[in-house]
Order: sequence, then structure tokens, then C-alpha cells
Amino acid sequence: MSLLEKIENLLDSNIGDSSRLEHIKKSITENKKIYNSDIQYVEELETKRIEKITENSNKHHPDDVVITCWKCEKGLVQSSKFCSFCGVRQDQKDSKFIQELSRRVRREYNPLKRISNFQSYQVLVVIGGLAGIIPILIATSNLDRILEIIEFYTDRDLSVFIDGFRTLGVISIGLCFFAVVVSFVIKKSKKVGRILFFLSFMILIFSLTVGIAGFAIILFAAITALKKRRY
Repeated sequence: MSLLEKIENLLDSNIGDSSRLEHIKKSITENKKIYNSDIQYVEELETKRIEKITENSNKHHPDDVVITCWKCEKGLVQSSKFCSFCGVRQDQKDSKFIQELSRRVRREYNPLKRISNFQSYQVLVVIGGLAGIIPILIATSNLDRILEIIEFYTDRDLSVFIDGFRTLGVISIGLCFFAVVVSFVIKKSKKVGRILFFLSFMILIFSLTVGIAGFAIILFAAITALKKRRY
């Protein structure tokens, strides 16, 4: 702690001869010569000030210690303007800065927060891809049976389109795979979100709504990627 800071602490605490302290302070600010006697005077007063503060703080009930020094993290009473251990001023500006820094550290290094936000859209895309691929595979492998049921209830023979339906199924499965690959290959979440948004609707259209579950989850993944923030 500099001599000027010690003088300011003494003045704020009303300790010592204020006139002499102001004179020494003025000499320091004007770069005038400071006598050893003045330096010794300030040092003695500062020692007494710290001893007095320490003694007073020890008299407080433990419940009165409600804040900590932002520098040395020692316990202080709420009304303390200076730390009784390291002497650092506990002003409102410093307090707000430390509180903001503490919130930022907790936000960046909280494991639960990082796990819940870290590339969450990728997890959704994998789930959505499986939710789209599985029903499409089932529908494609049972396409003959499905067309027979449709013909039975509607009297419409759609067997002539069976190759086209299979092609659409293959395309839909390929789109699901592509969505998963895109989410891991492209690093920019905003760009991934835009691509996934269009892919989800393409999957819905090419799968003839069979992959509606995959569409919904991949669409949600797209929205999550678009809203993803970088901390």
C-alpha cells in the first residue's frame, strides 16, 4: 500500500492530526520532499488504525460478518470501508466488479451449465436423425404391405409407384444422415441452424410425413443452434 493510500485511510478514519496529514498528502501530490519524520508518523498511525480495526472486528458477533474483502477474501462487517487485513478500499465500484466477475466465473466453469449447453443441438440432431431413419426404414421395408392396405381401403392401386416411394425413402434417410454429419462438421452454430432448418422440412416432404418425429426434433435442434450463445 502506498503512503498516499495510507494517508487517505487515516483521513477517512479520522485518525491522527488531519492538518498534518493533509499537508503530507499535498506534498506527495505536488512531488515535494517528504521528511522521514512524516513517513514514520503516517506508518505509526496506520499501524494503530489496523490494530484498532482488527480489535473492533473481533468484537463483532460472527453473524455481523456478512461480506468478504474482494482482494484477500477475509471476513468483514458490512459497514467496513476498508479491509482490516490488507487495507484495500471496499467501495461500491469494486464490489460490483467482483460480483460480476464471480457471476461470470460461475457461468463459465459450472459443470452442469456447460454440460446442458455444450453442443446441445448436436445431441438433438442425433436423436432426431434416429427418430426419422427408424420409421422410414420400417415403412420402406414393409412398403408392399402398406400399399396393399391402402388399396384395400381406397381401391387405388399405388403399386406402380413403389420404386418412387422407395427412392423417396432412401433420399429421406440420406437427409437424416446428412443432418447429423452437418451438425458435427460445421462449427458455426448459426450456419448449422439454418441448414438444419431446411433439412427438417425436406425430410418431412421426402418421407411423406413418415419421418415427422425426426422432422420435429431436427427442427427444434435448428432453433437451438440458432439461439446458441458463445460465452
